[in-house]
Amino acid sequence: MKKLLLVLASLAMIIGLCACGGGGGLFAKPTPTPIPEIDPATLITTDDVALNAGYTPVIEESGTSRNGNVGTVLYRSEPIGQNDTVTVKVTQFTDTIDYQMLFDQYEQEKSKRSSAELVEGIGQESYIAFPTIHVYDRGCIIEITAGSGSDDNQKTLLKNLAITAAGRLESIIPDNTGQNKE
Repeated sequence: MKKLLLVLASLAMIIGLCACGGGGGLFAKPTPTPIPEIDPATLITTDDVALNAGYTPVIEESGTSRNGNVGTVLYRSEPIGQNDTVTVKVTQFTDTIDYQMLFDQYEQEKSKRSSAELVEGIGQESYIAFPTIHVYDRGCIIEITAGSGSDDNQKTLLKNLAITAAGRLESIIPDNTGQNKE
């Protein structure tokens, strides 16, 4: 009986030691992969705007603004008003806002746009509702607003900027197999 009690006490100590401590143990929670904070100015740069919009922009003096999981950057012409502005907004997943919640938000916004035109080949899904292209990819929503028109030139500008942004997003966030939209 003493041997059994000794074995049980030893086992209880081992389990207790495995479960405690910050260094991890048998029952320690895995450390989550950090979620990168995406700067929209890295998805679309001033060079990208210059190449596609035909003018050399400056970033608005306030720079990139961040409100929770949403980052926004505004490119404008110098002097102000000479050309249309380009705004890039990224809404990204967090540890409390998952991929599905953002996809549902994307879908809800799309359903409000009666003139939404689906665009193939950019991100997981995208659509244009002038003057903005909306892209869902890698658990993020990218919205690029450029100009104020709704012609083929405007559509080409939006698509080119979105292709660039989605490509850069995919290099920042690796494939999220199993985390894509349903």
